[in-house]
Amino acid sequence: MLQRMRERLFTKQPLCVLCRRNGRYVLATIRDHIIPLFEGGRDDERNEQGLCQSCSDAKTAEEAKRGRRVNSLRA
Repeated sequence: MLQRMRERLFTKQPLCVLCRRNGRYVLATIRDHIIPLFEGGRDDERNEQGLCQSCSDAKTAEEAKRGRRVNSLRA
């Protein structure tokens, strides 16, 4: 099932959406959740986007910072 979701996404959206916003054309290789699952995002096509590895790594780092910030406020 996951492979079919990835295939549909990359067929519909073959380029990294974040790179495209900046005028670059890089193939998407990562199925990314726009709203992370740990923040309540759904695991469906309305909450997915194609990203390249570089953009995915940067987005993941930002999400991790938010998670640490939230956890430190709860402590």
